[in-house]
Amino acid sequence: MDENITFLCGRVTVRQAKGYRAGLDAVLLAAAIQVKPGGKALELGCGAGTALLCTAYHNPQGHFTGLEKHHEVLHIARDNIAQNAMQDRVNIIEGSVFTPPDVLRPDSFDQVFLNPPYFDDPKAIRMPKAGKDSAFVSDQAKLKDWIHTALRLTRAKGYITIIQRADRLDDCLDAVRGRAGDIRILPIAPRAGEAAHRVIIRARRNVKTPLSILPPLIIHKPVHDNDRAWTEEAEAILQGDARIDFSGGHAAKG
Repeated sequence: MDENITFLCGRVTVRQAKGYRAGLDAVLLAAAIQVKPGGKALELGCGAGTALLCTAYHNPQGHFTGLEKHHEVLHIARDNIAQNAMQDRVNIIEGSVFTPPDVLRPDSFDQVFLNPPYFDDPKAIRMPKAGKDSAFVSDQAKLKDWIHTALRLTRAKGYITIIQRADRLDDCLDAVRGRAGDIRILPIAPRAGEAAHRVIIRARRNVKTPLSILPPLIIHKPVHDNDRAWTEEAEAILQGDARIDFSGGHAAKG
């Protein structure tokens, strides 16, 4: 059964189809995207549109496109755009990341963002249930294909932004090597003192500025405080009251 879920403290409502449910990763990715007024951004593999719509909320003067290959999910995403009254600046195109449609021309977007499947090899993990498998395990396009497509569609000196498992950081960096610079890496750790389980990577196409690693974003307070309590910084981002600032601080207001 389909289900309506609210994000950013009720500011965005998304109907999600049976199977994979977008959550923390989508909201964190959206908080990391900054689009100037009149700018254009693309999400590869937008699913039902959670990250896409949250990004559009954060950037009310930008224009957004989502690429989604699953026909049924694409229609849900279009319904979600209408439900959030964003039809004037958000649209969905049907197509594959591996062979994107011709309407998506190279060098077209100020920013391309993506939350690609965690694994390239279906043998790497116990397969999730149907509907969730394509979000976790790539079928045709591998991680490097997702990143190369993102770079190809981004204009010179534009940005790509990726959220991915921390143990795939090396694969992400290998895919952008020689193609992008000014790489900013934000580790995301469950709690202070614990290893990062996710990273957000922002890279700028056709520049050579050195790589930098930011202080980690801590998601939860210590276990002895409350096992499920968010840190103040994470809560502000999840409620839509703050953004991720790649200049060094994490929770920038607005």
